[in-house]
Amino acid sequence: MLLPYLLGVLTGIAIASFFIGKELYKYYIKNKVQSKQLERLKRLKQKNKKVTIAI
Repeated sequence: MLLPYLLGVLTGIAIASFFIGKELYKYYIKNKVQSKQLERLKRLKQKNKKVTIAI
């Protein structure tokens, strides 16, 4: 009686952890891509400033 209950709880926790981890991974990837885009924009702005000053 207790064993099936414990197995069910463990399975439920495992499934919930899977979906939570999946969402966290999506957030991590999106955040990583956005930070790379921001870095790229910063570098472009710095290059444009240097070019304008040089002219």
